[in-house]
Amino acid sequence: MRLSRRGGPERPRTGRLSRTVSGIAVAGVLLSGCSANPSFGRDAQTLIIGAEGEIPALDPHRASGTPVLRVIDALFDPLIRENLGKETAQAPELRPGLATSWEASPDARTYTLELREGVAFTDGTPFDAAAVKANFDRIMDEKSAFHDPTAAGNMKFLTRWIEKVEIRGPHTVTLGLTEPYAGLPRVLTDRRMSIISPKALRAHKPDDIGLHPAGTGPFTQQSADRGKRITLKRNPHYWGGAARTPAIIVESVTDPTTLAIAAQTGEVDAILSAGAQQVRQLADGGTMTVQYPEPANQYFLRLNTRIAPTDNAVFRQALNHAVDRRAIATLTGKQVAPSTGPLPRGNEAYQENPGAVADTYDPEQARRLIRESGVPTPVRLRILAPDSGPGFSQATEIMSLIQQDLKAVGVRLDTQYMEFASLVAEEGNGYNGTTHGSFNGWTTGADAADFLERMFSGELHPPNGVNRGWYRNRDVDSLFDRARGEPDADRRTALYREAADAITADAPWVFLYQDRLPRLLSRTVDGVVPAASVYIDYTTIRRR
Repeated sequence: MRLSRRGGPERPRTGRLSRTVSGIAVAGVLLSGCSANPSFGRDAQTLIIGAEGEIPALDPHRASGTPVLRVIDALFDPLIRENLGKETAQAPELRPGLATSWEASPDARTYTLELREGVAFTDGTPFDAAAVKANFDRIMDEKSAFHDPTAAGNMKFLTRWIEKVEIRGPHTVTLGLTEPYAGLPRVLTDRRMSIISPKALRAHKPDDIGLHPAGTGPFTQQSADRGKRITLKRNPHYWGGAARTPAIIVESVTDPTTLAIAAQTGEVDAILSAGAQQVRQLADGGTMTVQYPEPANQYFLRLNTRIAPTDNAVFRQALNHAVDRRAIATLTGKQVAPSTGPLPRGNEAYQENPGAVADTYDPEQARRLIRESGVPTPVRLRILAPDSGPGFSQATEIMSLIQQDLKAVGVRLDTQYMEFASLVAEEGNGYNGTTHGSFNGWTTGADAADFLERMFSGELHPPNGVNRGWYRNRDVDSLFDRARGEPDADRRTALYREAADAITADAPWVFLYQDRLPRLLSRTVDGVVPAASVYIDYTTIRRR
């Protein structure tokens, strides 16, 4: 099944556990964490973006989660960027960022990057090859004065392939790899690989780098009420040309109803990951326009494969048969589509597979598999879940559906809800011996075939990666190794698809759905193209 890129979502056909955002037009409402003044004290051109989660410190190399990475994207630049000015169904095309060009050696084990000249960080430090080397030293070289073990662990998805970084000229850098890796340029677009001023790295302790963000991006941080509000000011010296918007305020409004009220009353100009109820209320009601960028993404219950009973693959398969994903799609007004395995639509290796196990709702089969697994029922699982955040405006309702489905086959979920940033921090080191998994989603890098490796490689357990459920299948890891070095694109894709089939059979996740991740924009906002990405081009967005 493929969702149309045109028009809004269908309305739900059932009211099962649905809620509506009511009383939106209440005048004089006081917003939690927001000023009661509808303008936030802004001038007519200041843009207000409502963030769906708390905004932690702005350290790219330590960051995790869409809300903070979106703010980082305004302040910093990676070496390679994506073209967000063109609408595409697949991953956006690559374009120069701080690197003007990149070239792989014939054996694909060395990449030479020519760097942009005449660029300065917002603290006045010149950008050059030495600055790039300092950033890689921070996440790779334990002997470096810049080294930060926390950042190093977060960046292992990239640095595990890089053997050395060498300066070949004032504005030339080479990356020597441990093995051929054709997908490296797209990985370098990851906002976590944004380049930080070496002066800032020297001046501040590792924990404080994100409190003093110094990048080369189109905006600078003017002020911050950490976790609640970030005020950004246009960087007049930006190498890509001055942004059209003089100032942006990113306001954390974690309650989706409150965020909708803020948009209805004109206090918020943009919601970059809107929920279905917000779309129905604000877009269908004529207050805002809606875009469907439809980036590749996955929402799932990641399971702890180290502890019973979720260490049992047959039991995990049963959980996948027990969940009615189409009911979740109905609940969200068809804003989401059921997942059919670990590869999302829009991923370069994705192919339709209507008969996939993950899309087969069969409670009787779930019960048979539970009996086969030997797990006695009833059984309780402790699951973490967000109560808000990007793409999680209906998280509690979705979890209620899942709880009902699993209860019907003898599995009780004890769900612990928490704010999204807290959830990311809680699961960041991998699940402990009392947690069976969590409800979460992932978008970063989901359009590349090696997304599978980031999520499921046995070499990327925390702190070396984000395989937080400790899944390992050595046959799957072997397929990753073969695919990574395969020069033929068709054979490489076939290997990743084979790995995806094996992962589906192992069921380390309960594969749930893919979200269209709509954006809601005030009718006074323009300059945003619905490219297949969770990010926007900060140089073109503006409030008229």
